[in-house]
Amino acid sequence: MLILWPIRQLELEHSQYPGIMVISASLKERGFRSEVVAADLASVCARLKDEKDAIVGFSSTTAFASHYLELARRVKQRFPGVLTAFGGAHPTYFPEVIQEEGVDVVCVGEGEYAMTELVETRSRGDDHTSIRNLWVKQNGTIHKNPLRPLVEDLDTLPIPDHQVFMRAARKPPIHAIVMTGRGCPYSCTYCYNHAYHKLYAGLGKVVRRRSVDHVMRELRLLKKEGCRFIRFMDDVFTVSPEWIHEFSQRYRAEIGLPFSCLVRANMVSDDMVKWLKEAGCHRIMMGIEAGNDRLRNEVFKRRMTREHILNAARMIRGAGVKLVTANILAVPGGSLAADWETVDLNLEARPNYGSASLLQALPGTEIHEIAEQLSLLQEDNLEQLSTGGFGFSTALRHPDQAEAKQVENLHKFFPLLIWFPWLKPLVRLLIKLPPNRLYEAMYMASVNFGTHLIAIPPRVGLPMLVKKFTGKLLPRRRNRPATDAAEA
Repeated sequence: MLILWPIRQLELEHSQYPGIMVISASLKERGFRSEVVAADLASVCARLKDEKDAIVGFSSTTAFASHYLELARRVKQRFPGVLTAFGGAHPTYFPEVIQEEGVDVVCVGEGEYAMTELVETRSRGDDHTSIRNLWVKQNGTIHKNPLRPLVEDLDTLPIPDHQVFMRAARKPPIHAIVMTGRGCPYSCTYCYNHAYHKLYAGLGKVVRRRSVDHVMRELRLLKKEGCRFIRFMDDVFTVSPEWIHEFSQRYRAEIGLPFSCLVRANMVSDDMVKWLKEAGCHRIMMGIEAGNDRLRNEVFKRRMTREHILNAARMIRGAGVKLVTANILAVPGGSLAADWETVDLNLEARPNYGSASLLQALPGTEIHEIAEQLSLLQEDNLEQLSTGGFGFSTALRHPDQAEAKQVENLHKFFPLLIWFPWLKPLVRLLIKLPPNRLYEAMYMASVNFGTHLIAIPPRVGLPMLVKKFTGKLLPRRRNRPATDAAEA
């Protein structure tokens, strides 16, 4: 049986789906075929045309749910016998998508055991309507099954199958995403974590971590493939100082590649930053989010003081690690003046690159409820999300349209302001002009410079930047490839 994973081109190039990689490894261990394909109808149909039995799996965020739902509908029209299964963030919090045309199965929460059981059951021709974590639509009836407990020991899961993305992209990775654990102990209002804690209440610890040894096995495979840079994408990489100490010592001795990670300012210490630097940490990303104390702690529920932020920034810079900050503008209950406070706090923190996004109030989050209470949601909020993100407009209505345009323009100037603070008086004037393509182009140039030549070592980021604009990858030496994700 073939399990096919349609992935949007951006993620296909950057291997953004660790969840799929673990499920893929689990399926391959049991003798099933698992492949990634570009998420367009022609590519999916071409791969399915000679298959007698297949499952098409979609891992979807809310922003791209409409794209994947439409693709599933059209695939089912061409191949009625194919089973379509949806998992990921959006189906977890909105399993009602099972009612959409073209959707046969929805996976709520963790999917490794549920998807493996679905594939095994389907391959035997047995009934699959009672598998835990799955909602199944069959003959007009929707079977809503309860959740199974969270995977307590992540080491019992196989090493993620990076090969499934490498084969789809037809090249080894320049950089790779690695998750060393799952779950976040915090509940920021713009994130789904509070809903995830509620969903799994009484079903195990939400915050879990793989052993250092288990992570090293994955990293050795990536290094053998020729990977040049590792991006650790855990919500809070420094949640356990003891783990960081062991990891840093072994990483430096066994891997030695530059890497990046994400931290919270209140979970940073001089010792931890020193260990990370010695291990080869090139960049740390830290969320400031809002410079205004009320917005940061009451609206976003960050539970973080200015002193936390500035002290952590000092420690990171002092250790010689690049600092990248994450920020959000156009906050419900905020103002243009509050967004300038975010600029000012970043200037005090002195990051090497300051990134900013315009708030996207995802349905199901607390910030969405706050925006709704303030009557800030646009009727096409969900459609806006599919094109917003780090783009050019917020999906929220602003009570002062003139000020809203200035906030959108401030977003375009944000990275430049952090690099060149002396531009502030000029930017205050320029943002009063109507939003325009010049500002958008300037913003994209800043983002490309910051993400490819600062947040990533230039010897790694420059080939990625060249590929982005020319479609061609700079030549590089490649190590002997690993034969399978199960190796090591």
